[in-house]
Amino acid sequence: MISGAERGKGGDALAKHLLKPENDSVEVLTPRGLGSPDLIGQVRELVALSLGGRTDRPVYHVHVDPDPHLAIADNDGARARWWALFEREFGLGSQPYCGAVHVKHARRHEHRVYSLVRPSGAVADTSWEYARRERLGRIVEFEFGMPRPTPSKHSRAIVKALREQGRDDVAAWMEASGTTTAARPVARLTPQERLIEERTGIPLDDLRAAALAAWRESDDGAGFLAALRARGLDLREGRSGPVVVDGTGTAHLATRLVGAAARRADGSRIPAAAVRERLAGLTLQTHGETDGRQAGRDPLRDPGRAAAPGGPGGHAGARGDAGGEVPHRDAGGFDADRGRHGGRGVGDALDRLVARPASARLRARMRMLPPGRNAELAAAFAAVRARTWIAVPGHTDVWGLPLVEPHRRV
Repeated sequence: MISGAERGKGGDALAKHLLKPENDSVEVLTPRGLGSPDLIGQVRELVALSLGGRTDRPVYHVHVDPDPHLAIADNDGARARWWALFEREFGLGSQPYCGAVHVKHARRHEHRVYSLVRPSGAVADTSWEYARRERLGRIVEFEFGMPRPTPSKHSRAIVKALREQGRDDVAAWMEASGTTTAARPVARLTPQERLIEERTGIPLDDLRAAALAAWRESDDGAGFLAALRARGLDLREGRSGPVVVDGTGTAHLATRLVGAAARRADGSRIPAAAVRERLAGLTLQTHGETDGRQAGRDPLRDPGRAAAPGGPGGHAGARGDAGGEVPHRDAGGFDADRGRHGGRGVGDALDRLVARPASARLRARMRMLPPGRNAELAAAFAAVRARTWIAVPGHTDVWGLPLVEPHRRV
């Protein structure tokens, strides 16, 4: 049983992803705790309900596939059992959600989008969520008659947790299958790497192979940089160290790229310390200062896709500018120029807050109050509004807004 999950801010793109027509069929689920008639509206409603939470990633997108090899006959029953275990494990039994069931290549799997923010403003705990979801999957596989459990790198930890929870039957089944002693499986791509590959159109395996070839034909940092540039790549300084920049301007952490390529090529990973040591003497430009391409190159004629012969040949990368640049991504997948730049600074945030209507500011404050205080605040607010206020000449607050005081009748 395979499951996956990702936390985020939600948005229309998520809803459109669940409705994408490349599936053989899409069946929209009946939502819980939501009133919007369509999936896009339901996701928007989830986001709105989560605004009072103490997190910037309040939306939890989870999908489950009972068995890619169709060894579980009762697909619907297995999914229902897994979701029941999942909601109990993460305390989401009363949280609103929406979603869809997809059928693709004869496989029936289900997506759900949950709000992690509780009515009190607290956020559901998703720590160690990957291993926890894997444990639930092993339970369902055992209960629905799969002959062997799905391989997992967390097998030993899962067996230990199952025994602590009294599920010795599932633990014994896993041990008898040999899954606890087998070599740990290594996925070709992480979920984040898969999204990057889909966005750029550049196969990560091709990029890894090019970076490893450049590494092996060089003896120092300068040689590695020259070999990368000969393959249409570049080397920049990122947040966590040197990054390899592909033809679309997307950055990939050099230590991870070279290490993973070596492990796949001959089973021996090049240590990150060895990569950092070779590149220590280089003075690299910070990724994001320019467009990420080599100086003097014509991006329209040579977009730098030599590392990916199967990738798109046009000069406009996915979500990029006219030169295929994606300047808003760094090796970690976050904004490359975030914080106090590009309209994201403290002053800009305060301007946006001040510009909001008074009713919106009031609703935001009321969402943060404990239960029972909203009625008191509304009554107090009505009393204050009934009074007449005048500006105090020559006095402003820290944001430059005029101070006011109640009008005193003579």
